Amino acid sequence: MIEMSPLAAGMMIGVMIWMICGGSADRTERLSGLRPSPARPSSRIGIVAVLSSITSFVRNGGTVVEAFEELAERSYPSPTITVDRAMEVFDAKRGDDETADRAWRVAVNVTMACQVSELLGCETARCLSAVSAAYRRECLMEASRSQALAMPESTMKLLAALPVVTVVLGEIMGADPLAFLFGSLYGWLCLLGGLTCYGIGLLWIDALTKPLRSDAETGRGRAGRA
Repeated sequence: MIEMSPLAAGMMIGVMIWMICGGSADRTERLSGLRPSPARPSSRIGIVAVLSSITSFVRNGGTVVEAFEELAERSYPSPTITVDRAMEVFDAKRGDDETADRAWRVAVNVTMACQVSELLGCETARCLSAVSAAYRRECLMEASRSQALAMPESTMKLLAALPVVTVVLGEIMGADPLAFLFGSLYGWLCLLGGLTCYGIGLLWIDALTKPLRSDAETGRGRAGRA
């Protein structure tokens, strides 16, 4: 039988204790990932993560009410999910880039999905997965609209600041543009023509971006009624 020195035995025992404690800590961290902690006091994990957690909980044999009670860290007096109860959880867990209006729409959709599952006998996990997929598509659409509107908005800001910057630079260089604009008939005509073109340009950019803004508002309205 191979003899082991006290130093080697102590090292092996220490490694085993570290592995056991480390694994236990990792499991505890994973299980408490949705709960507040000193490092993450508000637990802003995002609406998508909350929906995925609830769906996984239901697929593993739990109920929607138990999932929301675990996330809310309290028990409900009645075994039902209401919009207010769902809103409490989603508003507390939503990310920093997610608004309360988004949380409210998802809470309404989740509540309706639970009601449809109870009335028609549909699988609750599949209903919740449909809500999660719809919310992901909504986020992608809003991100695409924001990217499409970024360039026109930047152009509008540049055009709005360019005349003022030009006049200021002219004054710094000693060209006296203000004296020309307000001190002669030709200056007033140039000023009037410039303001007219300036207004037409702003109206044109607004007309180009209006369909995107209208689609965004229509999409939010439909999501709120869903």
